[in-house]
Amino acid sequence: MSSNAGELRHVMLGSIFKPEVPLGAARGTPITCHTSATGKGKLHGSPECRSLRSAASVNQFDIPFGEAVERLCTNCRWALSTDSPILPLGAAVNDVDSLTIWLDRDPEDENDIKAERDAAIALSTGDYPPPTNDVGDADEEDSEAGHDEEWERYDRARDLRYGRLSHWRRLHSYLMRSNQAVADYPFLAPWAEGLQSRLTAVLDAERRAFADLVQPARLLEAAAVRVLPTPQFSGDPGFAGLGAEAEKTFRRAWYEWSRRATWSWQRLEDHDLSVYTVVSDAFGRRRKGKPEAHTAFRRLTADWIRHAREEAARPATASWQLVAVRTPALSRTRHSEPERDPLTLWEASVIATYQVAFNRKAATTALLVPHLVAEQLLACASHDMPVQRLTLDGSALPAETLLEQWDHEGLTHS
Repeated sequence: MSSNAGELRHVMLGSIFKPEVPLGAARGTPITCHTSATGKGKLHGSPECRSLRSAASVNQFDIPFGEAVERLCTNCRWALSTDSPILPLGAAVNDVDSLTIWLDRDPEDENDIKAERDAAIALSTGDYPPPTNDVGDADEEDSEAGHDEEWERYDRARDLRYGRLSHWRRLHSYLMRSNQAVADYPFLAPWAEGLQSRLTAVLDAERRAFADLVQPARLLEAAAVRVLPTPQFSGDPGFAGLGAEAEKTFRRAWYEWSRRATWSWQRLEDHDLSVYTVVSDAFGRRRKGKPEAHTAFRRLTADWIRHAREEAARPATASWQLVAVRTPALSRTRHSEPERDPLTLWEASVIATYQVAFNRKAATTALLVPHLVAEQLLACASHDMPVQRLTLDGSALPAETLLEQWDHEGLTHS
């Protein structure tokens, strides 16, 4: 196996390592520095540094990293062997120090607060404006302008909600990466503690802001869709135009609608378009019987929605359970590609909405959720997102204590 000992990485040590950062065993690692003949001032990674241009002569010498760190030039890069212990420590320090970019930000102004409130009001009725009655010709122009304004309002509300979700998930991922850095280098813990504690407060505020834009009733109804029996095809006269494709279209419509509804934060009615698209695709360019088919499928969808809401309202499904979950971080990607969120919108919404305790060091969350929601969470548990009930033994301990005792790493999933 080839060695990387001869390869070099050029690193801006002075901008990564502040004097207060613990160095552990890397403190004794020698680094090559350059300084003016006087030996005073900053230590540089290259004799070509602009700060040394006026020096009569430049000295080069090796010095233990721990002795140099307080004098490192913040503009220089040091050539380090790829097997240097300073490199992985620097990456860990970066993962902790990056938390600072989310701290001490300006509070929201009055306009931001108003926008949040309006978004919550709009989204409480659905993701899209409710249908309006037709108006007369005299009011048509005003109605069209008002219609456009209302659609823009809902567009802003959806964008704001997704922005809150993205920011909360990004903060959570930064916290998890800093946890891993501390796990790899436990001596960083005292330095990281303050930053992590402050970020946790920011993270919780962002979670609450996101949860304010989500309707818990819709999350419960989505979970109810998952347990509905697959509907049986029947020869509705409205399907006549589909001919032999009627049953296939019926099954595909149910699949598309139930799949989208189960993993969404939207109203069940907001998934009607998926059924409309399936029916339209089945007809292609044919028009005969198409309006009747759309009408028949609208009736079907309304029945599915009614059954889901009846299931969600059943007393047995309304009982609450305490569940623990370890939420995965955003997946790192190569180059400039955006990070991928392994959570569905439903999963993220449930975790943000029903949180009752959070263990910062383990990045685990306790949720108090309706029975149906608990069942769906347990069904989607995985190695990356372990889920478990916390009160199987009838324990009366607080959620915080139960969460701290939870051994998520001991779980195995098929």
